[in-house]
Formats: sequence, structure tokens, C-alpha cells
Amino acid sequence: MEICHMPMDLICSSAIEELISYNTGKPVILAETGAVEPRHSGPSKYYPPDTAGILLHDILFAPFFAGSAGAGMSWHWEAYVDKNDLWYHFKRFSETVKDINPVTEKFVASKWETDGLRIYKLNGQNTILLWLRDKSNTWESELRDGNPPLTVAGIQLDLKSFGIKKTSGVILIYDPWKDEWKDVKPDGMKILLPDFKRSLVVRIRR
Repeated sequence: MEICHMPMDLICSSAIEELISYNTGKPVILAETGAVEPRHSGPSKYYPPDTAGILLHDILFAPFFAGSAGAGMSWHWEAYVDKNDLWYHFKRFSETVKDINPVTEKFVASKWETDGLRIYKLNGQNTILLWLRDKSNTWESELRDGNPPLTVAGIQLDLKSFGIKKTSGVILIYDPWKDEWKDVKPDGMKILLPDFKRSLVVRIRR
């Protein structure tokens, strides 16, 4: 399938979007996700160079921000997660959703793209979560071609474009690659994002 050759966040999010489209009314979750060699002959040759865990990051984050009932689940614990000591990524996901109750929030997922970003949005009763993914950074660019992630700088978000009419005045930004939170106060209804690489999470309280 062509989708299986795409960036990992698209692979994972498309699976959740497909399941949700069946309108069963039941929660969905993405299990047994990973990268393999042709005909599933073994773990991917791109696991060893993925010491930063970009594949695992997308496996964890993309399903949740596409509407899954939880983080995605990875294959190849022994050949990838444990071997590259990537366990801290689970804490980074946990940090992203701390103090969030998805059941009471009743999140509705949506996704769109700009020239440089894929923007995943979870619209909740009290909270809006955004996951911004740099489109230029993929398994092909970083793992196959050896290109380091670029710094994404100077991104300004117009909150009105996200359907946000007002906020509590404090917006939290989480960088899962640095494990850092920042408070950002909007300038009117616009916010200037800190520089980041690969991805960034924005949490907006209504």
C-alpha cells in the first residue's frame, strides 16, 4: 500500500482515521506499528540509526492526535526501543497529556497542512491540543539520507484560524524533544511559537 511508504505520522494517523470513519461509536487504538524490511523479513534497517527515536515519537503521538483512545503501540521492542534506549519517549507522551481527561474533554480530531507543517488538532470541552509536525523531517530525510532536522523558526499562529474566539490568557507550549514547557501569552489572538525541531505541542485552555 502506498501509505506504508509515507512519513510515519501519516501512516499512523491514517489508520486511526480509517477506523473512526466506520462510525462504530467505540474507542479505537493503534497496535503493532513499526518499520520492517520488504515482505516483513525483519526489523527495519533504519532502526539502528534512529537513536533519536523519531519513528517511535510519531508512533506514540500521531494516533492520539488523530483521535485514538491512547498512544500508538510499537513493534520491535528488543531490536529498536530497548536497543536504542528510547523508553523516555513514553514519558514525553505522558507529559503531553498530563492533567488531561480525554473522556470528559470529548476530543474531536482534525488535521490540515500548511507549506511546512502538518497540524493535528484535538478540540475538547475545556482544552485544545495541537501537535505540529515539520513536514520536511521524515524517516527518509533523517534516517535514509542522513539530514539532521532543521530548526523551525518564526511561526506565528492565529488562534482565530483554529476556531478559538477567546482563551484564559495563558497558553502552554511543550517541546517533547527537549522535555520543556513554556508559558506563552498571546498578542491579541496570535502567538509566536518558540523555535523547535521535528514537532511541538500547544495546549490552549478555553
